[in-house]
Amino acid sequence: MKIREFKLADPQKTWIDIESPTSAELDRFATDHNLQKSNIIDCLEADHLPKFEDIEYLKFLIVRVISGENQIEHTVQEISSKVAIFYNDDIIISIHRLEHCFIEDLIPRYIETQKLKTTEEVAIKLVKGALRSFEKFQNQLNHHIDRIEDKIFLKNNSENFLKELYFLKRQSNIGKKLLLLTREVINGIRSHHKVNIDLRDAMDLHVKLELFYDQLSEDVNNLLTIYLSVSSQKTNEVMKVLTGFSVFFLPLTFIVGVYGMNFEFMPELHYQNAYPMVWAVMIVVVILIGIWFKKRKWL
Repeated sequence: MKIREFKLADPQKTWIDIESPTSAELDRFATDHNLQKSNIIDCLEADHLPKFEDIEYLKFLIVRVISGENQIEHTVQEISSKVAIFYNDDIIISIHRLEHCFIEDLIPRYIETQKLKTTEEVAIKLVKGALRSFEKFQNQLNHHIDRIEDKIFLKNNSENFLKELYFLKRQSNIGKKLLLLTREVINGIRSHHKVNIDLRDAMDLHVKLELFYDQLSEDVNNLLTIYLSVSSQKTNEVMKVLTGFSVFFLPLTFIVGVYGMNFEFMPELHYQNAYPMVWAVMIVVVILIGIWFKKRKWL
């Protein structure tokens, strides 16, 4: 377990950051700081969704940070990781399993420079940092959608994109779901504190991300529909060619089948010019079918 303690601009206020704690270590820390057991259990659940609770003398919230970069990740636990935050007027405690860039960036920019005075400001910065990860992930998904769209329409690629589109659909829906639940966290903070510039920025960022993910989900669904339509069109074109071949060869097969029968009384079999006559009939049939297809504009 990695524990770091920072003093804010007001030396009476403290931020404790805990990274990668074990269950036993977290239990000991919870006992020392009078944290509720139920909230510690929530901290240990890897797939716990965003939430906000006002508990006794502390406020407790969970946000999720998008960390997924693998295109085949499609569950909440694979795509994102959890950051749990306890805070009151005097102390803020953040607990997370992974190292996050926005937390490491927060320390030199705002903590060491003494720009943050209250624990509420630190909590809002952490929530904003988590939301920024959604913005980055949304850009990645958009780039992936554009790449598939180009291959489908411009490069006439025969590659099967169904699996990729499934994962895109899952990832965009998970992001949309997490943002919807994160709204509860932001509303919880807003209901207990006066709206300042930072909180207003977080609220605006959240609204913008919800709109982006709504559009992203719609784009993925549309692309999936278009891809299935294009695949169906290609299948129809193949079937059209195969049908054309069958139409040309069906009458020829009939003629050959008739004269391949071993009946004793088939006068044509004894004609001297029967063989070239059959060939001539078959060629004429092919030409007539070709002319008919041409008039129908099927060729």
